[in-house]
Amino acid sequence: MVALIVLAVVLIVGPWDDKKAGPDSGPTTQPTGTQPTSESTTKAGQSKNPKLHEGNRISSAAISFPRRNPPWSDRLRLVQQLHNSSGQYVLLQENFDGRNDWYADIFVGALGTDSGFNGDPKATAQSLSIKLRSSMYGDIPVTFKNVSNGAVKRSDKSGWYFQQTVTANSPKLTARVLTLTVAVFDLGDGTAVAYISDIPTNRPDLRTAESQAYKGINVG
Repeated sequence: MVALIVLAVVLIVGPWDDKKAGPDSGPTTQPTGTQPTSESTTKAGQSKNPKLHEGNRISSAAISFPRRNPPWSDRLRLVQQLHNSSGQYVLLQENFDGRNDWYADIFVGALGTDSGFNGDPKATAQSLSIKLRSSMYGDIPVTFKNVSNGAVKRSDKSGWYFQQTVTANSPKLTARVLTLTVAVFDLGDGTAVAYISDIPTNRPDLRTAESQAYKGINVG
């Protein structure tokens, strides 16, 4: 009689133990430290609020602007200083000098270590504005004139913009003068993002589209 009782206990207890077995079995303890949040686990330079960039927007890293309607077309990569860049462009004139095309552009992206960002958006925006003179226009004969600069803020992220005119020394171009705008925003994690546009001054339709994109920038 005793043997039968022991056997019954073994048969009943066995399956319950098996259901609990596994790699996670064992005593559990309550965490004593603060649990990591999505913000604390996000890498530097990445968006900590992806909802800012959802919808019909052109985005890269932690910056975006509202997508422009045709004739604007989507494109990736503008210049080497703007990492993982995304943007839009309009072809203004093709092969105007036998080897170069002339575009209007609106782009956003991250700034790498080559940007020299040290926590100062103003200094970085000024430096980037100068570097873009060769990066964007190459061997096209152009002259530059500083127009304005100042503080700017988007989505509670502080930044600085620089604006200059770019005049192409070619009578073959129908849109010789562009306004080049560079805005750099500090993400507050040791990195920065930037907005770059160059728009012909004699195209009010493109200027309006760019102005709306600039006002609609989200950062974070």
